[in-house]
Amino acid sequence: MFPMFAASLLLFFTGFRFRPGDTLLLIFAAYSIGHSLLASVGYGETGSSVKHAITLLFGLSMYRVSVYIAEQSKLDPALRRQIVLSLLIGLVPPLAVGLLQMLDAYVLHSGLSGTLTALFSEKVYRGRIQMLSGEPSWAGIHLLSGGLLLLYLYKEGYRKLTLVPLIGTALLLVLSFSAYAYSVLLTALLIYVLIANRHRGRMFLALAGIVLVVAVGVPFLLETLSVSGYFTDRFQFDFGHLIRADNSFFIRVVFPAIGMMEFAHHPIFGVGGGFYYREFADLLVRHFEYGLKFTEVSNLVNDHPEMATSRNLWSKLFAEEGLVGAFLFLGFMVAAFRSSRGSVYAQFAYALCVALVMNFDSYSFVNFWLLIGWIRGGFFEDRPAVRAAEWDTQNGRELRRTA
Repeated sequence: MFPMFAASLLLFFTGFRFRPGDTLLLIFAAYSIGHSLLASVGYGETGSSVKHAITLLFGLSMYRVSVYIAEQSKLDPALRRQIVLSLLIGLVPPLAVGLLQMLDAYVLHSGLSGTLTALFSEKVYRGRIQMLSGEPSWAGIHLLSGGLLLLYLYKEGYRKLTLVPLIGTALLLVLSFSAYAYSVLLTALLIYVLIANRHRGRMFLALAGIVLVVAVGVPFLLETLSVSGYFTDRFQFDFGHLIRADNSFFIRVVFPAIGMMEFAHHPIFGVGGGFYYREFADLLVRHFEYGLKFTEVSNLVNDHPEMATSRNLWSKLFAEEGLVGAFLFLGFMVAAFRSSRGSVYAQFAYALCVALVMNFDSYSFVNFWLLIGWIRGGFFEDRPAVRAAEWDTQNGRELRRTA
Protein backbone atom coordinates (compact mmCIF):
# COMPACT_ATOMS: atom_id res chain seq x y z
CA MET A 1 0.00 0.00 0.00
CA PHE A 2 2.66 2.51 1.00
CA PRO A 3 5.00 1.73 -1.93
CA MET A 4 2.07 2.20 -4.33
CA PHE A 5 1.28 5.57 -2.73
CA ALA A 6 4.92 6.62 -3.21
CA ALA A 7 4.83 5.37 -6.81
CA SER A 8 1.69 7.39 -7.47
CA LEU A 9 3.56 10.54 -6.42
CA LEU A 10 6.32 9.76 -8.91
CA LEU A 11 3.71 9.49 -11.66
CA PHE A 12 3.16 13.24 -11.36
CA PHE A 13 6.55 13.64 -13.04
CA THR A 14 5.44 11.61 -16.07
CA GLY A 15 2.90 12.25 -18.78
CA PHE A 16 0.48 9.74 -17.30
CA ARG A 17 -3.00 11.06 -16.55
CA PHE A 18 -6.28 9.64 -15.31
CA ARG A 19 -8.52 8.09 -17.94
CA PRO A 20 -11.64 9.98 -19.12
CA GLY A 21 -13.99 7.65 -17.25
CA ASP A 22 -12.13 8.33 -14.02
CA THR A 23 -13.66 11.79 -13.67
CA LEU A 24 -16.55 10.45 -11.60
CA LEU A 25 -14.10 8.74 -9.24
CA LEU A 26 -12.18 11.97 -8.73
CA ILE A 27 -15.40 13.92 -8.15
CA PHE A 28 -16.53 11.25 -5.71
CA ALA A 29 -13.28 11.49 -3.75
CA ALA A 30 -13.51 15.29 -3.60
CA TYR A 31 -17.17 15.18 -2.59
CA SER A 32 -16.63 12.45 0.00
CA ILE A 33 -13.70 14.20 1.68
CA GLY A 34 -15.41 17.60 1.63
CA HIS A 35 -18.69 16.16 2.89
CA SER A 36 -16.88 14.27 5.66
CA LEU A 37 -15.04 17.40 6.82
CA LEU A 38 -18.31 19.35 6.94
CA ALA A 39 -19.96 16.53 8.89
CA SER A 40 -17.05 16.47 11.32
CA VAL A 41 -17.74 20.11 12.21
CA GLY A 42 -21.29 19.22 13.19
CA TYR A 43 -20.21 16.11 15.09
CA GLY A 44 -17.25 17.83 16.73
CA GLU A 45 -14.94 14.95 15.79
CA THR A 46 -12.33 15.36 13.06
CA GLY A 47 -10.27 12.22 13.62
CA SER A 48 -12.63 9.93 11.74
CA SER A 49 -12.86 12.40 8.88
CA VAL A 50 -9.07 12.58 8.54
CA LYS A 51 -8.76 8.77 8.54
CA HIS A 52 -11.49 8.58 5.91
CA ALA A 53 -9.67 11.08 3.70
CA ILE A 54 -6.40 9.16 4.04
CA THR A 55 -7.98 5.84 3.00
CA LEU A 56 -9.54 7.50 -0.05
CA LEU A 57 -6.22 9.04 -1.11
CA PHE A 58 -4.46 5.70 -0.69
CA GLY A 59 -7.18 4.01 -2.74
CA LEU A 60 -6.82 6.55 -5.53
CA SER A 61 -3.05 6.10 -5.54
CA MET A 62 -3.31 2.30 -5.76
CA TYR A 63 -5.81 2.56 -8.58
CA ARG A 64 -3.66 5.06 -10.49
CA VAL A 65 -0.52 2.94 -10.22
CA SER A 66 -2.43 -0.21 -11.23
CA VAL A 67 -3.80 1.45 -14.36
CA TYR A 68 -0.33 2.70 -15.28
CA ILE A 69 1.24 -0.74 -14.85
CA ALA A 70 -1.51 -2.37 -16.91
CA GLU A 71 -1.12 0.12 -19.75
CA GLN A 72 2.66 -0.24 -19.81
CA SER A 73 2.49 -4.04 -19.73
CA LYS A 74 0.50 -4.06 -22.98
CA LEU A 75 3.46 -2.43 -24.72
CA ASP A 76 6.39 -4.05 -22.94
CA PRO A 77 6.61 -7.87 -22.71
CA ALA A 78 9.54 -7.58 -20.30
CA LEU A 79 7.30 -5.77 -17.83
CA ARG A 80 4.70 -8.53 -18.04
CA ARG A 81 7.38 -11.08 -17.25
CA GLN A 82 8.41 -9.01 -14.24
CA ILE A 83 4.79 -8.99 -13.11
CA VAL A 84 4.77 -12.81 -13.26
CA LEU A 85 7.90 -13.03 -11.12
CA SER A 86 6.63 -10.42 -8.66
CA LEU A 87 3.34 -12.25 -8.33
CA LEU A 88 5.17 -15.51 -7.61
CA ILE A 89 7.42 -13.82 -5.04
CA GLY A 90 4.32 -12.46 -3.31
CA LEU A 91 2.23 -15.65 -3.48
CA VAL A 92 4.60 -18.59 -3.10
CA PRO A 93 5.66 -18.00 0.56
CA PRO A 94 2.05 -17.62 1.81
CA LEU A 95 1.01 -20.65 -0.25
CA ALA A 96 3.84 -22.69 1.25
CA VAL A 97 2.80 -21.71 4.77
CA GLY A 98 -0.82 -22.45 3.88
CA LEU A 99 0.10 -25.94 2.70
CA LEU A 100 1.99 -26.50 5.96
CA GLN A 101 -1.07 -25.33 7.91
CA MET A 102 -3.20 -27.74 5.88
CA LEU A 103 -0.93 -30.70 6.62
CA ASP A 104 -0.74 -29.76 10.28
CA ALA A 105 -4.52 -29.39 10.58
CA TYR A 106 -5.54 -32.60 8.81
CA VAL A 107 -2.53 -34.96 9.05
CA LEU A 108 0.29 -34.04 11.46
CA HIS A 109 -1.57 -32.28 14.31
CA SER A 110 1.79 -31.07 15.63
CA GLY A 111 1.11 -27.37 16.13
CA LEU A 112 4.29 -26.51 14.21
CA SER A 113 2.43 -24.37 11.70
CA GLY A 114 0.99 -22.28 14.53
CA THR A 115 4.46 -21.35 15.73
CA LEU A 116 5.45 -20.28 12.23
CA THR A 117 2.19 -18.39 11.63
CA ALA A 118 2.62 -16.48 14.91
CA LEU A 119 5.75 -14.85 13.46
CA PHE A 120 3.56 -13.05 10.90
CA SER A 121 0.10 -12.81 12.46
CA GLU A 122 -0.95 -11.55 15.87
CA LYS A 123 -3.81 -14.04 16.00
CA VAL A 124 -3.38 -17.70 15.09
CA TYR A 125 -6.44 -19.78 14.19
CA ARG A 126 -5.59 -23.33 15.20
CA GLY A 127 -6.78 -25.89 12.68
CA ARG A 128 -7.50 -23.21 10.04
CA ILE A 129 -5.73 -22.21 6.84
CA GLN A 130 -4.91 -18.52 7.16
CA MET A 131 -1.56 -18.47 5.30
CA LEU A 132 0.24 -15.30 6.49
CA SER A 133 -2.98 -13.30 6.93
CA GLY A 134 -4.57 -12.09 10.14
CA GLU A 135 -7.77 -14.05 9.46
CA PRO A 136 -8.77 -17.09 7.36
CA SER A 137 -11.22 -14.90 5.41
CA TRP A 138 -8.36 -12.64 4.30
CA ALA A 139 -6.45 -15.70 3.13
CA GLY A 140 -9.51 -16.68 1.10
CA ILE A 141 -9.54 -13.24 -0.53
CA HIS A 142 -5.89 -13.55 -1.54
CA LEU A 143 -6.45 -17.08 -2.85
CA LEU A 144 -9.32 -15.89 -5.06
CA SER A 145 -7.52 -12.79 -6.35
CA GLY A 146 -4.17 -14.51 -6.79
CA GLY A 147 -5.79 -17.59 -8.29
CA LEU A 148 -7.52 -15.51 -10.96
CA LEU A 149 -4.24 -13.82 -11.91
CA LEU A 150 -2.36 -17.14 -11.95
CA LEU A 151 -5.03 -18.71 -14.15
CA TYR A 152 -4.90 -15.80 -16.59
CA LEU A 153 -1.09 -15.84 -16.77
CA TYR A 154 -1.16 -19.62 -17.22
CA LYS A 155 -3.41 -19.09 -20.21
CA GLU A 156 -1.02 -16.39 -21.45
CA GLY A 157 1.81 -18.90 -21.77
CA TYR A 158 3.61 -18.78 -18.41
CA ARG A 159 2.60 -22.34 -17.71
CA LYS A 160 5.72 -23.84 -16.17
CA LEU A 161 5.97 -21.02 -13.66
CA THR A 162 2.32 -20.80 -12.70
CA LEU A 163 1.08 -24.42 -12.83
CA VAL A 164 2.28 -25.56 -9.38
CA PRO A 165 1.19 -22.37 -7.54
CA LEU A 166 -2.16 -22.55 -9.35
CA ILE A 167 -2.73 -26.14 -8.19
CA GLY A 168 -1.71 -25.17 -4.65
CA THR A 169 -4.11 -22.23 -4.70
CA ALA A 170 -7.03 -24.42 -5.81
CA LEU A 171 -6.22 -27.05 -3.18
CA LEU A 172 -6.02 -24.51 -0.36
CA LEU A 173 -9.19 -22.78 -1.49
CA VAL A 174 -11.17 -26.02 -1.28
CA LEU A 175 -9.62 -27.27 1.98
CA SER A 176 -9.68 -23.89 3.71
CA PHE A 177 -13.37 -24.57 4.45
CA SER A 178 -13.85 -20.81 4.39
CA ALA A 179 -17.57 -20.12 4.07
CA TYR A 180 -16.72 -16.52 3.24
CA ALA A 181 -14.38 -17.49 0.36
CA TYR A 182 -16.97 -19.88 -1.03
CA SER A 183 -19.72 -17.26 -0.83
CA VAL A 184 -17.53 -14.68 -2.59
CA LEU A 185 -16.73 -17.13 -5.38
CA LEU A 186 -20.38 -18.09 -5.81
CA THR A 187 -21.46 -14.44 -5.81
CA ALA A 188 -18.80 -13.55 -8.38
CA LEU A 189 -19.90 -16.39 -10.64
CA LEU A 190 -23.53 -15.33 -10.31
CA ILE A 191 -22.65 -11.73 -11.18
CA TYR A 192 -20.62 -12.95 -14.15
CA VAL A 193 -23.57 -15.00 -15.45
CA LEU A 194 -25.73 -11.87 -15.25
CA ILE A 195 -23.31 -9.49 -16.97
CA ALA A 196 -21.35 -11.73 -19.35
CA ASN A 197 -21.57 -11.50 -23.11
CA ARG A 198 -19.52 -14.67 -23.68
CA HIS A 199 -19.28 -18.16 -22.13
CA ARG A 200 -22.33 -17.54 -19.98
CA GLY A 201 -23.42 -21.17 -20.26
CA ARG A 202 -20.05 -22.51 -19.15
CA MET A 203 -19.94 -20.21 -16.15
CA PHE A 204 -23.48 -21.19 -15.20
CA LEU A 205 -22.37 -24.82 -15.19
CA ALA A 206 -19.35 -23.84 -13.09
CA LEU A 207 -21.69 -22.02 -10.68
CA ALA A 208 -23.93 -25.09 -10.40
CA GLY A 209 -20.90 -27.32 -9.88
CA ILE A 210 -19.46 -25.17 -7.09
CA VAL A 211 -22.87 -24.99 -5.38
CA LEU A 212 -22.89 -28.79 -5.43
CA VAL A 213 -19.35 -28.96 -4.05
CA VAL A 214 -20.15 -26.55 -1.20
CA ALA A 215 -23.51 -28.14 -0.37
CA VAL A 216 -22.43 -31.80 -0.62
CA GLY A 217 -18.68 -32.10 -1.08
CA VAL A 218 -17.57 -29.81 1.74
CA PRO A 219 -19.72 -31.48 4.45
CA PHE A 220 -18.43 -34.86 3.19
CA LEU A 221 -14.81 -33.69 3.46
CA LEU A 222 -15.40 -32.23 6.93
CA GLU A 223 -16.70 -35.58 8.11
CA THR A 224 -14.05 -37.62 6.29
CA LEU A 225 -11.16 -35.53 7.63
CA SER A 226 -12.75 -35.35 11.10
CA VAL A 227 -12.61 -31.57 11.05
CA SER A 228 -14.22 -29.84 14.00
CA GLY A 229 -14.49 -26.23 15.09
CA TYR A 230 -16.76 -23.24 15.24
CA PHE A 231 -16.64 -22.78 11.46
CA THR A 232 -18.00 -26.23 10.61
CA ASP A 233 -21.50 -25.32 11.84
CA ARG A 234 -21.78 -22.88 8.93
CA PHE A 235 -22.08 -25.81 6.53
CA GLN A 236 -25.28 -26.97 8.21
CA PHE A 237 -26.83 -23.91 6.48
CA ASP A 238 -29.09 -23.14 9.46
CA PHE A 239 -28.92 -19.36 9.07
CA GLY A 240 -31.43 -18.66 11.83
CA HIS A 241 -29.17 -20.48 14.27
CA LEU A 242 -25.95 -18.99 12.91
CA ILE A 243 -26.99 -15.36 13.32
CA ARG A 244 -27.60 -15.99 17.04
CA ALA A 245 -24.68 -18.34 17.68
CA ASP A 246 -21.87 -17.32 15.31
CA ASN A 247 -20.15 -14.00 16.08
CA SER A 248 -18.61 -13.69 12.62
CA PHE A 249 -21.86 -14.48 10.81
CA PHE A 250 -23.76 -11.97 12.96
CA ILE A 251 -21.27 -9.20 12.18
CA ARG A 252 -21.22 -9.89 8.45
CA VAL A 253 -25.01 -9.78 8.23
CA VAL A 254 -26.08 -7.25 10.84
CA PHE A 255 -23.40 -4.57 10.46
CA PRO A 256 -24.16 -4.02 6.75
CA ALA A 257 -27.88 -4.07 7.57
CA ILE A 258 -27.31 -1.26 10.07
CA GLY A 259 -25.56 0.68 7.31
CA MET A 260 -28.65 0.40 5.12
CA MET A 261 -30.79 1.56 8.05
CA GLU A 262 -28.60 4.63 8.32
CA PHE A 263 -29.05 5.19 4.60
CA ALA A 264 -32.83 5.02 5.08
CA HIS A 265 -32.50 7.75 7.72
CA HIS A 266 -30.18 9.92 5.61
CA PRO A 267 -30.90 8.97 1.99
CA ILE A 268 -29.58 12.04 0.16
CA PHE A 269 -26.19 12.82 1.69
CA GLY A 270 -25.65 10.02 4.21
CA VAL A 271 -24.05 10.41 7.63
CA GLY A 272 -20.68 11.52 6.24
CA GLY A 273 -17.55 9.61 5.29
CA GLY A 274 -16.07 7.81 8.31
CA PHE A 275 -19.12 8.36 10.52
CA TYR A 276 -20.98 5.06 10.15
CA TYR A 277 -20.43 4.54 13.85
CA ARG A 278 -22.49 7.59 14.90
CA GLU A 279 -25.81 5.71 14.89
CA PHE A 280 -24.38 2.20 15.07
CA ALA A 281 -24.78 1.50 18.79
CA ASP A 282 -28.34 2.84 19.04
CA LEU A 283 -29.54 0.88 16.01
CA LEU A 284 -27.90 -2.34 17.13
CA VAL A 285 -29.36 -2.15 20.64
CA ARG A 286 -32.78 -1.23 19.28
CA HIS A 287 -33.03 -3.94 16.60
CA PHE A 288 -30.36 -6.59 17.30
CA GLU A 289 -29.88 -6.58 21.07
CA TYR A 290 -29.32 -10.33 21.14
CA GLY A 291 -25.95 -9.72 19.48
CA LEU A 292 -24.59 -8.12 22.66
CA LYS A 293 -23.78 -11.59 23.97
CA PHE A 294 -20.85 -11.67 21.53
CA THR A 295 -17.76 -10.15 23.13
CA GLU A 296 -16.61 -8.32 20.01
CA VAL A 297 -20.04 -6.75 19.47
CA SER A 298 -20.42 -5.82 23.13
CA ASN A 299 -17.02 -4.14 23.20
CA LEU A 300 -17.88 -2.09 20.13
CA VAL A 301 -21.24 -0.97 21.49
CA ASN A 302 -20.22 -0.25 25.07
CA ASP A 303 -16.54 0.70 24.91
CA HIS A 304 -15.37 1.64 21.41
CA PRO A 305 -18.31 2.51 19.12
CA GLU A 306 -15.98 4.75 17.09
CA MET A 307 -14.23 1.58 15.86
CA ALA A 308 -17.41 0.09 14.38
CA THR A 309 -17.49 -0.25 10.59
CA SER A 310 -20.10 -1.65 8.22
CA ARG A 311 -17.83 -4.52 7.05
CA ASN A 312 -19.29 -4.07 3.56
CA LEU A 313 -18.18 -1.41 1.09
CA TRP A 314 -21.57 -1.11 -0.60
CA SER A 315 -23.35 -0.64 2.71
CA LYS A 316 -20.70 1.87 3.77
CA LEU A 317 -21.09 3.75 0.50
CA PHE A 318 -24.84 4.24 0.86
CA ALA A 319 -24.77 4.87 4.63
CA GLU A 320 -22.00 7.46 4.60
CA GLU A 321 -22.34 9.09 1.17
CA GLY A 322 -26.07 8.83 0.46
CA LEU A 323 -27.51 8.83 -3.04
CA VAL A 324 -25.24 11.67 -4.16
CA GLY A 325 -21.99 9.85 -3.36
CA ALA A 326 -23.34 6.45 -4.39
CA PHE A 327 -24.32 7.82 -7.81
CA LEU A 328 -20.78 9.10 -8.39
CA PHE A 329 -18.99 5.93 -7.27
CA LEU A 330 -21.37 3.59 -9.08
CA GLY A 331 -20.94 5.73 -12.19
CA PHE A 332 -17.22 4.98 -12.02
CA MET A 333 -17.99 1.28 -11.57
CA VAL A 334 -20.09 1.42 -14.74
CA ALA A 335 -17.05 2.82 -16.58
CA ALA A 336 -14.97 -0.07 -15.20
CA PHE A 337 -17.65 -2.53 -16.34
CA ARG A 338 -17.51 -1.13 -19.86
CA SER A 339 -13.74 -1.57 -19.85
CA SER A 340 -14.18 -5.24 -18.97
CA ARG A 341 -16.43 -6.10 -21.90
CA GLY A 342 -13.60 -7.14 -24.21
CA SER A 343 -12.26 -10.05 -22.11
CA VAL A 344 -13.75 -13.00 -20.23
CA TYR A 345 -11.06 -12.69 -17.55
CA ALA A 346 -11.68 -8.96 -17.17
CA GLN A 347 -15.40 -9.56 -16.74
CA PHE A 348 -14.82 -12.17 -14.08
CA ALA A 349 -12.27 -9.91 -12.38
CA TYR A 350 -14.93 -7.19 -12.31
CA ALA A 351 -17.50 -9.61 -10.84
CA LEU A 352 -14.93 -10.71 -8.26
CA CYS A 353 -14.26 -7.09 -7.25
CA VAL A 354 -17.96 -6.49 -6.64
CA ALA A 355 -18.15 -9.66 -4.50
CA LEU A 356 -14.86 -9.18 -2.63
CA VAL A 357 -16.06 -6.12 -0.73
CA MET A 358 -18.95 -7.98 0.89
CA ASN A 359 -16.76 -8.22 3.99
CA PHE A 360 -14.39 -5.28 3.46
CA ASP A 361 -15.36 -1.65 3.72
CA SER A 362 -12.10 0.24 3.31
CA TYR A 363 -11.44 2.46 0.31
CA SER A 364 -7.79 1.38 0.55
CA PHE A 365 -8.48 -2.30 -0.19
CA VAL A 366 -5.49 -3.36 -2.31
CA ASN A 367 -7.06 -6.37 -4.06
CA PHE A 368 -10.04 -4.31 -5.19
CA TRP A 369 -8.03 -1.44 -6.69
CA LEU A 370 -5.42 -3.71 -8.25
CA LEU A 371 -8.03 -5.66 -10.20
CA ILE A 372 -10.12 -2.60 -11.09
CA GLY A 373 -6.99 -0.76 -12.23
CA TRP A 374 -5.86 -3.66 -14.38
CA ILE A 375 -9.31 -3.89 -15.92
CA ARG A 376 -9.30 -0.18 -16.75
CA GLY A 377 -5.72 -0.34 -18.02
CA GLY A 378 -6.42 -3.26 -20.36
CA PHE A 379 -4.21 -5.85 -18.67
CA PHE A 380 -6.68 -8.64 -19.46
CA GLU A 381 -7.30 -7.62 -23.06
CA ASP A 382 -6.54 -10.18 -25.74
CA ARG A 383 -3.19 -9.62 -27.42
CA PRO A 384 -2.90 -9.46 -31.21
CA ALA A 385 -1.98 -12.90 -32.54
CA VAL A 386 1.34 -11.82 -34.04
CA ARG A 387 2.49 -10.03 -30.90
CA ALA A 388 1.32 -12.93 -28.73
CA ALA A 389 3.40 -15.36 -30.77
CA GLU A 390 6.45 -13.13 -30.45
CA TRP A 391 6.04 -12.84 -26.69
CA ASP A 392 5.38 -16.51 -26.08
CA THR A 393 8.52 -17.62 -27.89
CA GLN A 394 10.52 -15.51 -25.44
CA ASN A 395 8.76 -16.56 -22.25
CA GLY A 396 10.44 -19.86 -21.41
CA ARG A 397 14.01 -18.88 -22.24
CA GLU A 398 13.98 -15.38 -20.76
CA LEU A 399 12.07 -16.31 -17.63
CA ARG A 400 14.52 -19.12 -16.88
CA ARG A 401 17.40 -16.70 -17.35
CA THR A 402 15.72 -14.09 -15.13
CA ALA A 403 15.02 -16.67 -12.41
